[in-house]
Amino acid sequence: MLFIFFAAIPHSMFAQKNSAEHAKERRAGQVADRFVNRFRATLDFGRAWKAFRLSDPSCTHRANGILDQADYERLKVSSRTIEKLYVATMNYYYLMAVHDLSLAPIDSQSDSDDSLTPNEVKVIVKKSKFFQNDDRKPQNAKEVGELISTLDQLSALYRKDMPAGAMKSPAWRANQKYLIASSGGDHGGALNGDATFCVPEKTRVYIVDRGLFYFYVVEEGRTMKVAGLGID
Repeated sequence: MLFIFFAAIPHSMFAQKNSAEHAKERRAGQVADRFVNRFRATLDFGRAWKAFRLSDPSCTHRANGILDQADYERLKVSSRTIEKLYVATMNYYYLMAVHDLSLAPIDSQSDSDDSLTPNEVKVIVKKSKFFQNDDRKPQNAKEVGELISTLDQLSALYRKDMPAGAMKSPAWRANQKYLIASSGGDHGGALNGDATFCVPEKTRVYIVDRGLFYFYVVEEGRTMKVAGLGID
């Protein structure tokens, strides 16, 4: 009886850990779904990001986008400007992608086909120095402001041209299934830390695949927060 009793303890503890981990994975999935729903309702990455991000997102702001740490040191821009650039970049990326993926299947699109791009967007992209010569980087702090303004303009145009029923159309649903199936990674699960988002190794990072939106979620206090989003 003693043997049976003690042998059962590790199994019980393992089952409890498994149950707790699954519960956290579900909560991570729920916050990812709420993020996507907020974006769909507002068409504004900044509002969704502010509602669900970590309390200190500065590492994510610096680690993503067209600039790197060496650029930030050279340009000497403020953390507020870095945040604005991150939000503007993500807004442009997601609004462009949602616009196009709500209109046509991915397998019918090609890199050279810009038939889905609004004409007003084409005009700005053609004129902008930041979209020529392999996406030219800003050379000074003033140009960082110009880039943010350009990205905001493009985002506004995509919002204006957004098809009715965006993120609900048959093309959108098919594209999300395609993206998840072709991601080449797990559709869920967890990692021990993530250097990209300055998450220490002792902290679990939950991966949530929602097709176009690919989340890295961590528990901060007792709340699940988005540490960052992956972009191909």
